[in-house]
Amino acid sequence: MHRFIVSPDNIQNDKITLEGDDLKHLRQVLRLKPGDTIHVFDGSGVEYEAVIFSLEKFRAIAEIKAVFQAETEPQTRVTLFQGLPKGEKMDLIIQKSVELGVHRINPVITNRTVVKLNESDSKKKTERWSRIAREAAKQCRRAYVPEVTEPITFDEALRKAEPFGAALLLYENEAKKCLKETLKCYNINKIRDIALFVGPEGGFAHQEVEDCANLGYDIVSLGKRILRVETATISVLSIIMYEMGEINL
Repeated sequence: MHRFIVSPDNIQNDKITLEGDDLKHLRQVLRLKPGDTIHVFDGSGVEYEAVIFSLEKFRAIAEIKAVFQAETEPQTRVTLFQGLPKGEKMDLIIQKSVELGVHRINPVITNRTVVKLNESDSKKKTERWSRIAREAAKQCRRAYVPEVTEPITFDEALRKAEPFGAALLLYENEAKKCLKETLKCYNINKIRDIALFVGPEGGFAHQEVEDCANLGYDIVSLGKRILRVETATISVLSIIMYEMGEINL
């Protein structure tokens, strides 16, 4: 079934309007026509089955036939607080995090962040990251598009993480706490809102780790090898989703 994502504003009175790139894809690539059935989601977790009844030059109109909640969303909601890396590594992190089921992504300016963004750069980057999240959600058949916020400071990240049931900070020098046992505890206690902190290149500064430890965060590592930032994020998200029962093997 062909799937499209639209703004909630494009869904009114049991009708869905498809425009822009979606219309181009529908018309020129898929060559759909009136009478064809499509699936549409609005990014909030709701999916629609609809039938195209009007195909015009600048828009297509489809009539909603069924509405349902998608079953592709994990019960474990992980918000990623990602130390902003250099280059285009963030693109890959966002794409794969969305595929793995992340709930929200907050890029974070940490003590060791090399990237310097002014207000204009920040907005452009965020728009790009949001498009990547949108396309990744569409590709992997999610009906919810994770929000990617503009970059925030480390102190802002700590404040945002306060309401979460638990928080993990990935730290390469942690030698005692086991990630698997930590997640087993989360599962036993039915913790479903998790804040995950992953640093940029060079990891977190000692004071940042101390601040998190003082707040009761679980400081964990992925073992003796030092992973690239993008590898670390993808790995720890995969482990969380597996241990919390969101990935079946």
